[in-house]
Amino acid sequence: MDDLGRRPSGTPPYWQRGEQITWTYGRPGEPSWIYPMTVVRDDAELLATWLTVGTLGRVAIRADGRELRADPATVFTAPRKMVDRAFFAHHTLRLHEPGRPWSVLVFFDADTGDFVGWYCNIEDPHTRDESGTYTRDHVLDIWVDPDRTFHRKDEDELELAVEQGRYTAEEAAAITAVADEIEEVIKAWGPPFCDGWENYRP
Repeated sequence: MDDLGRRPSGTPPYWQRGEQITWTYGRPGEPSWIYPMTVVRDDAELLATWLTVGTLGRVAIRADGRELRADPATVFTAPRKMVDRAFFAHHTLRLHEPGRPWSVLVFFDADTGDFVGWYCNIEDPHTRDESGTYTRDHVLDIWVDPDRTFHRKDEDELELAVEQGRYTAEEAAAITAVADEIEEVIKAWGPPFCDGWENYRP
């Protein structure tokens, strides 16, 4: 247990399929993204949850009401506030292997339900309490197309995060090393990419 009474993900008791939990990004006491989602699987090897377009949650925006990326020069330093917002863009199956510093988001078209691609989100290994799972996003991401081609996203924002004091150069290098690790898993087509989750339907 940590100071907030949270235990590492992958440890019992596990949630049952169909239970509703929350998935929270942010520093302790400073959430930046909170959404309820439905448990698909939870055990020592994997947490899988489903998030439907239109689900109401809470996200951080600038205190003046603009989006965080409205001004790159202050994207990591501007005062923030939390607002209610319906989830949009894609239905999402979220997959986190306990202990890994990244999750894989499987995207499905909001209208047709067709598989769109994989989004690899670099983040802290998860901790949890009885109601949800907690992690912290680390800016850099990797997109994987259905044909398995891939590319990094937001490398420029990681540079800004260092310039604006969110990360040290050493921390940014560690985040980049995680991206290297993910790309090796993609090249080998290891879990969870090889597990058929793109065929999942709720």
